Amino acid sequence: MKLYYSATSPYSRKVRLLAMHHGLDVEIVMTNPLENDAAFLTINPLAKVPALVMDGRAIFDSPVIAEYLLKLAGADRSSDAYLKQLELQALLDGVTDAAVATVMEGRREDAEKSPMWLARWDSSIDRGLALLETEIAGLTDWNLASMAAACTLDYLCFRLPHIAWQAKYPKCAAWYGEVAKRADMIETDPRG
Repeated sequence: MKLYYSATSPYSRKVRLLAMHHGLDVEIVMTNPLENDAAFLTINPLAKVPALVMDGRAIFDSPVIAEYLLKLAGADRSSDAYLKQLELQALLDGVTDAAVATVMEGRREDAEKSPMWLARWDSSIDRGLALLETEIAGLTDWNLASMAAACTLDYLCFRLPHIAWQAKYPKCAAWYGEVAKRADMIETDPRG
């Protein structure tokens, strides 16, 4: 299997952590989806990472790839606990979506930036983190939900440090502080 990957993509990182955790043999293929490389566009016409190629076919979007990897690993995907993991992954992917949109909007010329959208994404991030603050104590296992949380919180630290979410959400900050010390988190850190 080949995982088309960008080191700065929190979605790619989540999938890579999942593969590593379950000991799945995945070849990492570094790519920049913003370059619109013709070969990569045949793998994922949406020009987004991650994308997983296996057995002559490609699957993309991190939740779909995660489901496939968990199936390969023989993980229990039928329990209420797994449903909770999926719910938290959806929440955290939404927070990450808002964060990525904020980063991309920040790269536009000042006259082109949308204060309305920036405020909306900021509110989405804040509300998502507020909910995560109430759920973070339940993230005691290293699983899909905790990996999504770790990748989202790290992306906020990496790309949007001015948000300073740690003071407002101390439970999340304490949890992240411990998780960030994990060897697999250090190995996949986009800052090198």
